[in-house]
Amino acid sequence: MSDADRRAVDAPLSRRSALKVLGGGAALALFPSALAACSSSSKTSSNPASGGSATTAAGALTGKVTFGSNYSDAVPKAAFASMIGGFTAAHPSVTVNINTVDHNTFQNNINNYLQGTPDDLFTWFAGYRMRFFASQGLAEPIDDVWDVISPHFSDAFKAASKGDDGHYYFVPLYNYPWAVFYRKSVWQQHGYQVPTTWDAFVSLQKQMQKDGLVPMAMGQKDGWPAL
Repeated sequence: MSDADRRAVDAPLSRRSALKVLGGGAALALFPSALAACSSSSKTSSNPASGGSATTAAGALTGKVTFGSNYSDAVPKAAFASMIGGFTAAHPSVTVNINTVDHNTFQNNINNYLQGTPDDLFTWFAGYRMRFFASQGLAEPIDDVWDVISPHFSDAFKAASKGDDGHYYFVPLYNYPWAVFYRKSVWQQHGYQVPTTWDAFVSLQKQMQKDGLVPMAMGQKDGWPAL
């Protein structure tokens, strides 16, 4: 991090400052889609769309941060608002404006959004989907944030938060399980056993192919989940 970046982190309330506090909070520490930092030549909260600015005094955070959110369904929207409310309750001199956009509309317009005047922070997806925009320079590295929050996350979460260049661009916010369903009668017919390791899982699928079966099917109506 350059000296200029250090001064920006230590002075006005930057998106990094907000991420450090949010990412270090109990909710995020326990339940790591994402908080991603927008790319900008400015390290402070000075979104031209919002006109926001921020300062610090005696160690207190003050100012305004804008947050683009695709949590448009009622339950996740309320949960997200509650999380931000916890942050602002602890830092009453900080205003966080949440700009919520319908989930699918947000996804369909993310490229134009990031190339226009995006919010200081925005929600998005980990792994490949995040790395793509990071590689285009449309998100900003936040390695210094991870210097603070790193102990709260596993190596897998850390890997999913890095771009192809090895820098961090993402703070995990929640996770959810993926499940594989199988038909017991087919397994009994062929004598298959439930795999308990990745290698066993791959070997089983190869055996299924030899047996003339399609080993895996996936619901892909919307296309993007497999990414």
